[in-house]
Amino acid sequence: MVSPDRAERPKLVVWAYRCWITSGVLLVVLGVLLIVLGLTLTGPTLGPVGIGFIVAVVGAAYNLLGSRAYTGDARWRSSLSALTLVMTALLLFVSFGVPILAFALLASLVGLFGSLLAYRPDSEAWFTGTPQKK
Repeated sequence: MVSPDRAERPKLVVWAYRCWITSGVLLVVLGVLLIVLGLTLTGPTLGPVGIGFIVAVVGAAYNLLGSRAYTGDARWRSSLSALTLVMTALLLFVSFGVPILAFALLASLVGLFGSLLAYRPDSEAWFTGTPQKK
């Protein structure tokens, strides 16, 4: 396993990290909001509270994995990229039934964009430690 030099981190890796953290924070805030709404509004509480909890946990996972990937470990980057892709695909279908989850979909898209930035050639070369072909 090659450990990349943190001082030579490309700008795309920094922006990917910012997107991951922003997406994670937005998902945590939205999850907490869903929990609060589920507890305060009349009607069924288990559904909104459960969905809010899952959204908040996924947001926390984005933050944790994004911080680990930012140190230069390509395995964390791969895990986070898979999570952002799965979460975005899941929310794409679920948001049709629960319209408030469209905001979670937007937040998840920000994380997916960060994952795309992390696989650009400059970022890939930094994560893997291989010289970039020009």
